[in-house]
Amino acid sequence: MKYIKKISSIVLALMMVLAMGTSVFAVQSDSTTNSDKGIEAKDGKISIAKQMVFINAEGTDVREPNITYTYTISAVTPTSATITDKNDITGTVKKGVMEAATNETATVAFADTKTSAASANGTSTASKYADFQFDATKFTAPGIYRYKITETTSVGKATVGITEAPTYSADRYLDVYVQRNNGALEVYGYVLYDGDADQSIKSKNATGGGDVSMKSAGYVNTAADGSDPENVDVYKTQNLHIAKTTTGALADPDNDFPIALTFTAADGVTATPKIDVVLGGNGTLTGTADDTVGTHIAFAASMAGTVDNGSSIDLKGIPEGTKVSLVETNNTPDSYKVKAGTAANGADLLAEAIVAAGAASGSTAEQTLNAKVEVYITNTLNAISPTNVVMRFAPYLFILGGAMMLLVASRRRKSDQE
Repeated sequence: MKYIKKISSIVLALMMVLAMGTSVFAVQSDSTTNSDKGIEAKDGKISIAKQMVFINAEGTDVREPNITYTYTISAVTPTSATITDKNDITGTVKKGVMEAATNETATVAFADTKTSAASANGTSTASKYADFQFDATKFTAPGIYRYKITETTSVGKATVGITEAPTYSADRYLDVYVQRNNGALEVYGYVLYDGDADQSIKSKNATGGGDVSMKSAGYVNTAADGSDPENVDVYKTQNLHIAKTTTGALADPDNDFPIALTFTAADGVTATPKIDVVLGGNGTLTGTADDTVGTHIAFAASMAGTVDNGSSIDLKGIPEGTKVSLVETNNTPDSYKVKAGTAANGADLLAEAIVAAGAASGSTAEQTLNAKVEVYITNTLNAISPTNVVMRFAPYLFILGGAMMLLVASRRRKSDQE
């Protein structure tokens, strides 16, 4: 009899453990692939993912935009919402208990002192988390408690170059699951979803099947890989490449030609983010600085630099939609032919024309950075034709002519003496 009692106790304990496991599974069973941190709660901590998609045609690392997201939690009162798990167990959703939320706000910050990988097809993302803490002792009974999460931002998204993908919503709803464990209440799981305050959720494995597509890990990309981002913030940037060639028999390949860049910000963008700078050869750009990420310059309407033969200037992470043009100054005593194109030795951005000493070239055709933009500047100074040779080399020709006359005279004198 004593052994029967012991065995009964063990069986009863196992049944309780399994029952608890079933309760947790009711929360986890319909988790989506996005719900990497959206299901099981550890010690009452709930993490809501904030994801941003980074797009750049070159797939390079880019600096984040400067923006802080604030998430505010509030209680909602559903009128007839229910949750049905795969075992056909149905629970009624209750109004959230605000006293149980230890913090009513949480923040997520993106900053241009950090970088994230970007891709051309929108598959590169960065995720950060807003954490809410719940005190289970503040709940009066087990159950499912519903809250609303609302997103606000420190600045307008468009001002820093962020766009909202289609179907974006600033609101999410949070169901917090509370159960008894050894007589005490505990938060053991949660479900976050995109819907409304009266949303009912039924497991797809329940009788008759249900729809759990609204479940989410937070403010994340819901599009399939390779598709346009959905329901998420998108930060698009592009890169600018400037290269220089100085050619011709009389050209000075070591001369640093000054260039002036003019930028027109994309519609709505007012921010001055840090733009990464990579200088090739002897290229220079005025106003660059270094931080823990690397060399950068603050985005501005005007920038100035210099380029000589074989040098280059690369600007990475410029908000997409920005327009750019440039002008070069001839700081030599000679007249150069100057042209610029989107390919080496091309002239589709600036037709070749003579730029006199001390003068400035025409402005290149304005280009919009909807993809990588390349500008190749070519300066040419060929040998001057014989027609004009006296104008440039007259003193040297007189000296050469005199030397030749002396040589002829000396040879004749020697011949006469012989």
